[in-house]
This record gives sequence, structure tokens and C-alpha cells, in this order.
Amino acid sequence: MLKTENIPDNKLTAAIQNSDANAFKLLYFRYHEAIFRYALRRTGEYETARDLTQDVFARLWHSRKNLDPGQSIKAYLYRTATNLAINHLKKKILRNTESLEKNENLSVESDLPDFETEELIAKALNALPKKERMIFALNRFEGLKYAEIADVLRISVKTVEKYMSRALKSLRLYLKDLLILWIAIQHFF
Repeated sequence: MLKTENIPDNKLTAAIQNSDANAFKLLYFRYHEAIFRYALRRTGEYETARDLTQDVFARLWHSRKNLDPGQSIKAYLYRTATNLAINHLKKKILRNTESLEKNENLSVESDLPDFETEELIAKALNALPKKERMIFALNRFEGLKYAEIADVLRISVKTVEKYMSRALKSLRLYLKDLLILWIAIQHFF
């Protein structure tokens, strides 16, 4: 393996700009693992992180003529990885939001007939405003933390907290009858 630490990033960037495949390989080996770990932290999915990492370097090569050796190539790689991860998560949010709107298969354990429970929960979720529904889905179904949601949607953590609070309040109000019925069933049977 070649020692890459002796060649500064700006020299590699200039060589890549001139279509030097060896310089690209050196840069790839220098940053590949770090970009992969970064993408994995952002997406939480091994395969997706692997694909995003490949996309980062493919984009670098594709736009090599526009590179500026005076700019940090490391920052370029991380910025590209961030943008790709955000785009991936936005697409995932859109798919999840659409599936929530159509979802008839929500499962909740209760003694009520499943179709009634699922229908009530689906109605409750669909009654939420789109932004609240999206944030609720990211947090509760995708397991994202508030800070991650804020980063993905490019809003503040306080805004995420506000929307989540509203969503939970709306769901509690909407589903209070279901909860009362469930408690009554548990108590009397």
C-alpha cells in the first residue's frame, strides 16, 4: 500500500482535477473509511452507508474538473456525504409519510378487534398535519432522535420538540376513547 500521508490533499486535488486516476485512488484510500463511518452514523444502515460512500467518490470523480485545489477536499467529501444522507432520509420520510396515509396494517396489541384498533390509529395519524405526522414517524417508527430529525429537516431541535409535542397531544385527544374502552375491557373482563 502506498503511503498517502506524505502527499497533501491540495496536491491530490490538483492531480484529480487533471484526471489522475492514481491520485484519486490515493484520496479514496485516505478518506473512504471515514466517509463510510460518517454515512453510517447519519443513516444507521450499513448498505445505505456503503452506497452513499460510493456515490460520494463517484460524484467527486464526475465533477473533478470543477474542483478547487485551494478548497478543502475533506470538507467537500463530508458535505457531499451529508447532502446525500439528507436526500436519502428525505426520500425515506416521504415513503413513510405516504405509507402512513395508506397504511391499513398498523398493529397494536389490545383486546379490541384488530381492524378497529388499526383503523382508529391510522385515522389518528392521518388526522395529524403533514409536518407533525412526518416528525412523529421519524421519531417513533424510524427511531431518529430529535437532533437527527432537526438536521434532516433543517429545522431547530426546539421546532422538532414543538411539533412532536403537538402530535402527541393530538394523538392523545384523538385516541382517548380507544384508551378508555381498552381500560374498561381490561377492568371488566
